[in-house]
Amino acid sequence: MRDTNLDYAQMSDTELREVAAAIAAELTRRGTATLEPQRYAVLFGGYNARRYSRPWIARVTAWPVGKQAELEFGSFIGDDDGGVVEISARPGDILRWGQRDNRGNGTSAEWGIAQANGEIETITAAEARDAYKQD
Repeated sequence: MRDTNLDYAQMSDTELREVAAAIAAELTRRGTATLEPQRYAVLFGGYNARRYSRPWIARVTAWPVGKQAELEFGSFIGDDDGGVVEISARPGDILRWGQRDNRGNGTSAEWGIAQANGEIETITAAEARDAYKQD
């Protein structure tokens, strides 16, 4: 093993998280990561419950060729004054979240990739399909 001369005791929490995220991302890229599931969350502000559905979040569990992604849904914790959607996923998992507008013109639905640092990187639907790896 190479000596990288990193003094972890001198690093800030943020620097340590960045190093850990970089290591986890490289292990994921190599296909050797055995990262444990962690909580991913997205905040939602208040909404008119007569017009909008409850916010939702989901993890892609399968994506057959030429078909829609199959999703496993998480939970919304809150009420029409706002709240958070949360789901357990592993870094590298494809996530989707949003909220339906019952009038049809304000629906939101986002795609993202779960990152090792607990954040979600927002991507397009095409990037999500390309990034999905069949187990």
